[in-house]
Amino acid sequence: MRFIGLQSKDVVNASTGTKIGYVVDIEIDPFCKCIQAIIVEKVSAFRLICFFKGPPTFCIPVENIITIGDDVILVNIDC
Repeated sequence: MRFIGLQSKDVVNASTGTKIGYVVDIEIDPFCKCIQAIIVEKVSAFRLICFFKGPPTFCIPVENIITIGDDVILVNIDC
């Protein structure tokens, strides 16, 4: 799968069923050349307020990804 395919997918918390956000970047280990984490931008109603300081993002390790489907990435995190 290419990175452009990951960017079009929503990230959903499997334990609560809520949409967390969407993938904006990935973190790659330079030594083993594998993905360590995905960087997710949170969905916010106050997106215009965050215009000057940037949107809130956080890192989800690969170990917390349950499955990558056609439209959704299911993760198991506590947020």
